[in-house]
Amino acid sequence: MAEKLLTDTKCKAKPRNKLYYQNDGAGLRLQIRPDGAKYWMLRYTLGGVDSTAGLGRYPEVSLEEARKKALAARQLVSEGIKPSIERKARIARNIQRGEATLRVISQEWLARNKAEWSPHHYERNEGLLRRIVLPTLGDFPIHEITEPLLLNVLRHHYDSGIKESARRARGVAQQVWQYAKDTHRATTNPARELAGSSVLKKPPVVPFSALRANQVGPMLRKLKESEVEPVTREALLLMLTTGVRDFALRAARWNEFDLKKGIWTLPMARRKTRKSFPGDHLLPLSRQMVAELRELAKLTRTSPDALVFASYGKAGYLAENTLRYALHRLGYVVTAHGLRSLITDVLNEKGFNADAVERQIDHAPKDKTRAAYLRTDWFEYRRKMMQWFADWIDAERDHTKQPKMPDNVLAFRRVA
Repeated sequence: MAEKLLTDTKCKAKPRNKLYYQNDGAGLRLQIRPDGAKYWMLRYTLGGVDSTAGLGRYPEVSLEEARKKALAARQLVSEGIKPSIERKARIARNIQRGEATLRVISQEWLARNKAEWSPHHYERNEGLLRRIVLPTLGDFPIHEITEPLLLNVLRHHYDSGIKESARRARGVAQQVWQYAKDTHRATTNPARELAGSSVLKKPPVVPFSALRANQVGPMLRKLKESEVEPVTREALLLMLTTGVRDFALRAARWNEFDLKKGIWTLPMARRKTRKSFPGDHLLPLSRQMVAELRELAKLTRTSPDALVFASYGKAGYLAENTLRYALHRLGYVVTAHGLRSLITDVLNEKGFNADAVERQIDHAPKDKTRAAYLRTDWFEYRRKMMQWFADWIDAERDHTKQPKMPDNVLAFRRVA
């Protein structure tokens, strides 16, 4: 005799003193317990062994849903798969997908590569993800993020004016997705598909805007009278009197400075040219800069290895755009990096040895012959040269007579 199919009314049957079942046919039945709890069960035979699979609690799982689950379970059985094992595997996959968010995988990728990258490279990649990609997409499972979804986020930032940052963020995201694929948590790489997107086309290259020589005096006078934070002010002065790159300066620590000898030892790890010129880079400090640093030490030298330009930011030191924004607030739409161009312009114009100038700003020429020549440190020459430059800065600021060229500094002809 054929089993009668259940109805919603029959599913609402009252409990009895003993556990009993209401059958729906083909092995599906509703278990009704004395305490009133009701559970869907499916009887099946696999490999000659009778078994039962639970399909959920009624009414959370309706009669219609229970029939669909039973159909799917029977399909598994026909393929030789035990439904309970498949269910556990599905739960495990769902947990893994929930844990494999873009934020989690990005953090894994950053941590995995941190030891191999320079601090500046790490800061750049982490910052691009944190500022552009993760605020909107960070909590999405990475395998659910589609190409259009990622494009919308990147395009928003691109159209806001930070075109190059949006493009760089795409490149970093591509590496994160590749890591997710390598660890079997993603099957596609939407960031790679956007590599040639016309929507994110490369903007025209604009050279670094440099401070002109005739702007130095007015800028320093404004800086002195401004409300620029002391730490930011000293960072600008140190960059102006040494020519170091932005990140190399911002991440400086007090144990790199010997104020008695007037020397800053810039660690190789923060040097962009460390492959061309291995080792630390010695930078002479002018008398004026030594005095400025002694005052700054009262504020930030809390320990021998404390950060010189300490800040409340995530990295603990001044943020990437702090110096540029400070210059803009003073009325000079130039980049902090452009101060390096000012130094080379002034020193070359005054006839200082061009190779010593290049060595001072730690620039590696493309010409291999000249690169080999520039391995000469030129330190004593650079000490006199940069002291002259500091005196020249003071003269521009104070409207006083230009300093004399050092007696024993010769303007050697640049090596071809």
